Amino acid sequence: MKGPESQSKPERAPIYWMHEAIMYLGFDRLGLARPEKAIYRLIEKGILNPRKIAGRFAFDKKELELLAANGDKKRGKGRPRKIFPA
Repeated sequence: MKGPESQSKPERAPIYWMHEAIMYLGFDRLGLARPEKAIYRLIEKGILNPRKIAGRFAFDKKELELLAANGDKKRGKGRPRKIFPA
């Protein structure tokens, strides 16, 4: 008879919940009042594509690594938007 170590479980994809993604990206160290708002903005821009698991957002580790390495690359070339009306 074989032991439990011989029965291999399928490997789970590494996922991060919202609070783990905030810590992974370093938003908790920026002094933001609501760091989850920054995550929601990245989702709205289409930079992050979370999954919903049990009503909570779950993020793939590879996607977070890509965001941490490259930053927000969705904005194209051209003049930046005006911050203050002239």
